[in-house]
Amino acid sequence: MKISSTAHRIAVVLAGIAVLAGLSGVAQGATSTSKPAGMSAAEYRALTLRGEALNQKYGLGAWKGVPAGMTAPQYRALKIRSEALNKHYGLGRWSASATARASNGKSHGFAWGAFGIGAVAMLGLALLAAGVIGGRRYTRGAPRVRTS
Repeated sequence: MKISSTAHRIAVVLAGIAVLAGLSGVAQGATSTSKPAGMSAAEYRALTLRGEALNQKYGLGAWKGVPAGMTAPQYRALKIRSEALNKHYGLGRWSASATARASNGKSHGFAWGAFGIGAVAMLGLALLAAGVIGGRRYTRGAPRVRTS
């Protein structure tokens, strides 16, 4: 009974540590949106503007994939327009061949047929290996003994 109570105490302490670590992470996440200590509002605004400019220059964040010379809203509008035109004219994923491929009746689940073939092949290889090992170990006749 002593071991179970000791294990219970250890589990309670570990659970408490996990809860406190989780709460401290939430508290840090909640304060990370405010400006850092020791920085004025103007300095913080300049820092965020610099970060946004670097994101735009190197194509990061909201600017990921945006072509040069376009703003992010312009690029988003172009993508939406392109998708609408593809749908209207039956292109891309709305083409007849794409819908026929998608609705061929086969599910994309587990391939049991391929699994069966693989299992039978592995069983055959295991039996072959066992036969080779058994054939080498047990030869016909008396074992040969070398005399020097």
